[in-house]
Amino acid sequence: MEFDRLDKLLSTASAALSDAPPNSDSLFGGAIRHLYALLSRRNGFYAFESALHVFPSGGPSLPGRSLEEWNEPRLWIDSYGELISPALFFAEDVFGGQFSIAGDTVLRFDPETAKSTEFASGIEAWGAQVLAQYNFATGYSIAHAWQVENGAIPVGHRLIPGIPFCVGGDFAVGNMVLVESAAAMRYWGNFAKEIAQLPDGAQLRFNPAVIEGLRCAGSLRGDSSGCRCLD
Repeated sequence: MEFDRLDKLLSTASAALSDAPPNSDSLFGGAIRHLYALLSRRNGFYAFESALHVFPSGGPSLPGRSLEEWNEPRLWIDSYGELISPALFFAEDVFGGQFSIAGDTVLRFDPETAKSTEFASGIEAWGAQVLAQYNFATGYSIAHAWQVENGAIPVGHRLIPGIPFCVGGDFAVGNMVLVESAAAMRYWGNFAKEIAQLPDGAQLRFNPAVIEGLRCAGSLRGDSSGCRCLD
């Protein structure tokens, strides 16, 4: 049944982000071989109107970031310091929430707080869970509403809350800022470290203008400049 759900997920997804087969190196050892099997069928894709993004395996010329690039510590993982545990990050929701594999488990990583929670018992179960709870798992409704107003989300970008969800920010289009994914994760890494250092009862202060400063230059409909974030 879970394999059937994975087939159904792929039937709703975009074309592969890479025509080449995934790299068959040590990155896919152990339980991660099931991710390799998925990427062998479709090497990276978007689904649910770009709300779900699964990274393709391959070189730096792939659209957005490759799986290997995304897991390079210097790109964004190091921004979290000791708050982040070893895992392979393979997909993300529209808000930049990460899905990762650690051992035999698929985890969901909250970029604002650096908290990981168990999401599924493997890749097949992950696909089934995403289908069963696609709005919760991907942020589909916000992705759809934002794109109705602003046009398609560019490759390699996510919708980031100007006021973080963890301090009461709304799950609403008006709170969303289009940001290149790695830039967003570096911002959240520093944000999460600040939260972790606060004593109990202390008040968190943040400046929404910082996220506004990360806004994609070619984000809104009618802007002819186009996105140059990944140039």
